[in-house]
Amino acid sequence: MGFTENTRLREIYNAEHLKPIRDSLISGGKFFAENSCLTLAQVQQRNPTWYVGDMLYGLRRLEEPYKVCSVYGGEEDPRMAAVKLTWLPAREKKHETFFILLAGGAYGAVCTMVESLPVAARLNELGYSCFCLNYRTAVQESFVHGLMPQPLEDLAAAWRYIRGHADEFGVDPQDYAVSGFSAGGHTAALWGTENLGARKYGLPQPKCLILGYPLITMENVPEGPVKKYMCTGMFGAGFTQKDIRRYDASRHIDAGYPPVFLVRALDDPTVSKKDGDGMKMALGEKCRIFEATTGGHGFGLGSATPLCGWVEAAAHWMEEL
Repeated sequence: MGFTENTRLREIYNAEHLKPIRDSLISGGKFFAENSCLTLAQVQQRNPTWYVGDMLYGLRRLEEPYKVCSVYGGEEDPRMAAVKLTWLPAREKKHETFFILLAGGAYGAVCTMVESLPVAARLNELGYSCFCLNYRTAVQESFVHGLMPQPLEDLAAAWRYIRGHADEFGVDPQDYAVSGFSAGGHTAALWGTENLGARKYGLPQPKCLILGYPLITMENVPEGPVKKYMCTGMFGAGFTQKDIRRYDASRHIDAGYPPVFLVRALDDPTVSKKDGDGMKMALGEKCRIFEATTGGHGFGLGSATPLCGWVEAAAHWMEEL
């Protein structure tokens, strides 16, 4: 069916060709169930940076071949079973490097439909094959024992899955990039570190990291209920400053950290400008910041913002590495 801005979420969820991916479009909660009567236009009204045109662009990509894979196989634990990769092969492959993309959602959801799917669709058009990862997010138990490092474990498992099926996917598992948005950008940024990322799991470093308005550290979040709630969900009850600093990507950058392309809006009300500045300070010329004065937070592909075209800029930057 042809979706429009007047398509309701229940129509998307019940579309036959989307059944394999429907629980990964926005996961980690009951978004579709609780908002089933909303149209895509109304979703944008509630979340102004969720541009309906970009959501439709990503959904149209799913009218072409894609495949959803269970990273952990036949896992009985429903949270592990929900960790999935959506393979989006380029119609005309022009580049050997492939992408693993992680949408954000404050570690309470993974908003693939809004962020990583539209960006993957654009990367497909540029000739890159992509995988969108649906990783574990916080549940009630997380506020006791902490969520971290489960998203990193899921990224490691996803890479191993890709390696195990490299012939099927037509990729070289060594030649990959990781892109993340907001909380997904936090996991992606940590992936470059020695203490928590790819090297910890004995895996190769990505060619680069492409980060969209990424959370880098909870240190820059103002003190208050929001920070306490997020830190408790991420690190568990009784979290300390040591926990926060351990998961501050900018504190753990070394010579082996990959190059970074970071896109942001300076009016972002969610992630502090200090986060990106800290990455630039730590990485120097290895970090390229692509920014605009406006755009907010959660814009994904950003077609309706002054940052329109950032994916093409990031791809060009990567090709020059």
